[in-house]
Amino acid sequence: MVRSHNSHFSKSAPDKIVVSLNESATQQKKQIMETTEMKETLKSINTTPHLCRSKVKQTALEIAAAIRPANKFSRVGMSFVERIEAKVRAAIREEVRIHPSKGKTLL
Repeated sequence: MVRSHNSHFSKSAPDKIVVSLNESATQQKKQIMETTEMKETLKSINTTPHLCRSKVKQTALEIAAAIRPANKFSRVGMSFVERIEAKVRAAIREEVRIHPSKGKTLL
């Protein structure tokens, strides 16, 4: 009878099934963790780096109360804040564009 040198390392069929099921569960857990990390990363990306969102929202609600008192706005959506961010970026771009090309400081 010839025995393989690695016979004690080989797995029986049921052991292989258990190992493959464990690997599958581990892969699913890793995928769930990666998905969660991706969502957290996306949440942590600042879409309005030039603004203090809380101040923009507060100011918008104060102005809304003064200009349009009948409407009673109480919330400010992210789309509003992102539009303000786009306008700030455009204003900065325009100021840089029209600035004279002398010196080192934007005045």
